[in-house]
Amino acid sequence: MKWILIASMILATTLGMGSTAEADTKKSRTPASADQRSEVSDVVKKIREDDEGLVVLFSKNAGSYYLRRDVAEFDAYRKKLEESLSGKKPVSVTYEPSQLNILEVK
Repeated sequence: MKWILIASMILATTLGMGSTAEADTKKSRTPASADQRSEVSDVVKKIREDDEGLVVLFSKNAGSYYLRRDVAEFDAYRKKLEESLSGKKPVSVTYEPSQLNILEVK
């Protein structure tokens, strides 16, 4: 009877470790780019220019978002942000969550 109990405990432990390892493997397969993009849709409250680009503040979302001059479509994105500011219309912004760098404006 003791052997059956010991064998079932070993089996349960082995199966439990396997599912944990499998979950860790699945996490490591998640593309890094999926974690590096977020999106916000809001009205621009304020735009301020600095040496590296634009600092953008939104009405409902906290934080200072940055549109860097080295972004390929800088002028087009700037225009869309300014239109949101003047027209009080929401704009959709894709950004990098860790630094709040704006990647795309729609």
